[in-house]
Amino acid sequence: MKRHSIGKRFRKLKGLRKADPNAVIPETPKQLQDYIETLTAQGVYINKVKYAIFQTKNGLKYPGLIASEKILSNETLVSVPKDLLLTTRHAFESPLKQMFLDHPQYFSNQFYPSWEDHQLMAFILYEYQRGPESEWHLLISNLPRDIDYLVFWSHEEQDLLDDEPLVKLARKQYQEFLIEFETLKCITDKYPQLFKPETVTLENARWVYTHLVTRCFGKYLAYVTMVPFCELFNHECTDVFYDFEYNADNPHKSEESEQAQVKELKEDEELSVTSSEGSYHSEDEISDSEYVIETYEQYKEFDFDEFSEQSTKKFYEEFSKILDIKQQQNEEQEQINQVLDNQQDEELQNKKMKDLQEQQIKMKKDFNIKLNLQREVFLLSRDCKTFIFQNIDYGDNYSIFFIGQMFSKLDKSIQEYINGGKAYFMAREEVKRIQLTSNTYKNNLYAFQKDIMKKPIYQNNYFQQKRSKSQNSTLDNAEQILSQPLDPECEYYKPVWEKDKFDRFVMKAASKDQFEKGAQVYFCYGRLSNRMMLMRYGMSLEYNKYDHAHLRIEYLKYIQSNEAIWLVHKYQLSKYKRFKLKHSTFPIDLIVFCKSIYWTFNVHSLDTFFKIQDLKLERRALQLALEILIEEIQKFQDKLEDNEKLLYDNTLGYHEYFAVIYRLERQRIYHHNINLIKICIVVIDRMLDGVPFEQATEKTQFDYEYCETNRIILKKYFEQMRYALYLPK
Repeated sequence: MKRHSIGKRFRKLKGLRKADPNAVIPETPKQLQDYIETLTAQGVYINKVKYAIFQTKNGLKYPGLIASEKILSNETLVSVPKDLLLTTRHAFESPLKQMFLDHPQYFSNQFYPSWEDHQLMAFILYEYQRGPESEWHLLISNLPRDIDYLVFWSHEEQDLLDDEPLVKLARKQYQEFLIEFETLKCITDKYPQLFKPETVTLENARWVYTHLVTRCFGKYLAYVTMVPFCELFNHECTDVFYDFEYNADNPHKSEESEQAQVKELKEDEELSVTSSEGSYHSEDEISDSEYVIETYEQYKEFDFDEFSEQSTKKFYEEFSKILDIKQQQNEEQEQINQVLDNQQDEELQNKKMKDLQEQQIKMKKDFNIKLNLQREVFLLSRDCKTFIFQNIDYGDNYSIFFIGQMFSKLDKSIQEYINGGKAYFMAREEVKRIQLTSNTYKNNLYAFQKDIMKKPIYQNNYFQQKRSKSQNSTLDNAEQILSQPLDPECEYYKPVWEKDKFDRFVMKAASKDQFEKGAQVYFCYGRLSNRMMLMRYGMSLEYNKYDHAHLRIEYLKYIQSNEAIWLVHKYQLSKYKRFKLKHSTFPIDLIVFCKSIYWTFNVHSLDTFFKIQDLKLERRALQLALEILIEEIQKFQDKLEDNEKLLYDNTLGYHEYFAVIYRLERQRIYHHNINLIKICIVVIDRMLDGVPFEQATEKTQFDYEYCETNRIILKKYFEQMRYALYLPK
């Protein structure tokens, strides 16, 4: 089955690790050749890779590294002594140290998360102006000026992406860059003995900043690091990775640092579906939240204190009326007694007065008992809502529909009890049952998030954390940044900047990775979506198995419970539910969202919410998901086929080309997920018609030539279908 994985399919389509017939090995530019010769003399080892020129589908040229011989698994491609690495430690221990100490508001991690970039930008600009006198001259002079990333694209080019939240973030980060540059300029102007007037310019800062964002290493290193020569590796979904080597006498050497045996793989051993050696996870950090800030008047939360006050007032009004009537009757009787002067009647009247007093006491007692029981049921209901609030995130993709129904049932139970339509013990038991149901839902939700979605479980209300995070204020100019007060007791910099403990930085082929002679040799920067690659590297990949399309659904139109709508407004939740559609997985969270719209308490079992137990309910959810995706894909301005043709348009520049890929890949992901859902609908229809499971899951008209790949993706979902088929009706 590994041969039919989505990764394997994409590698074949792109010819990864295969010889590139369009690659050219030119004469290495003199400046780069001098750099390579100097590095080699200083102990850098470069194995089986050479400088080469490659081209995109429309003929755009770009540099990279080519395999000069066949590269075997576990082979070291580049090895760099640690003393040649440019790190934040070098920047701090330079002549700029006093400047850093004087301005921790910009250069310390106590104030800025990107403090290392600030130190390195200042240091590289300082060394750049020194020219050949700098020990980093060759590294800096070989940093090209003709590269950038999405933040520095023109507005017209950014708009080609057809992704408003991404464009919004890019423009926001550009403004942040301008503020950071202005702050750096403000600082360096105070040190004319360190910086020449023409050094710290917007053009130079943009050049250096781009390389800090796009070419630095740092995930597993002690500091943000520039690695000589290794910036020539381009990114692709291969498993070339970086590692550290230790000399035999290095006390930090461990068994894990031993080099793996170099070997040649057989064809069917090439790469498994789950192979990710040396790669690392990366999250999409884009937040495009818009919150519900309007008020909602169609529902009002039950206020027991107000009810108690009104009930008490009404009781005493009725009580006073009864008392007045009795007193009037007694007065009339007294007048009669005075006329008759009847001793027996007077005794009778005294008895009536006593009975009246006892009746008054009983009425008050009964009223207080009833009010206390009502309060008890209300408090049980409130405790149940508190439990739900503390354990279930209102802001996730599904729970608002469940919570709305639970709140509605709780409110209805209280009203029925108060209005006399339900006995006390029945109301009490129903509240307890709702809490048990909510607890079971919580456990099912946590299991679904952990086992199916592979997401961490947040003990606090995560939607509140997201709200507070999104509302953090930012500093708008250099003056605000540098005027932040300093604490004389605080150590803004660590006293000792330790050197790296390893001896050599190495780039290696993974244990199941090999390249033909003439193939472009890539390094996997990480498991990055095209969205993140544009934000970090200014590029996007065709057939990127780690890519995903962001789907936003305005869910309020699907909510039927007034209680749920009220909760959304009360807590100012996001207007959207967000989903990531991928090449490699079935959108089960989207299906659960659609199912939560149709799920009904006391009609469907609780297990049906996150599992397949009712095929008819599941089919309704699939149909709604299909309609949502079709509606979304119709919003694209160009058709998929048109974007595929544009890739061969030689009038496109680099930015336009990568924008086309970005749009195209989103469309491919939508079409792929639409086909997966259509396949599932066909399979369920077959099962509902009595077709045995094995036959029902056979190839459909929507599988095309990718049936085996689709069955890998749908395997777990189909297993749930099989289970549902044999459940007792």
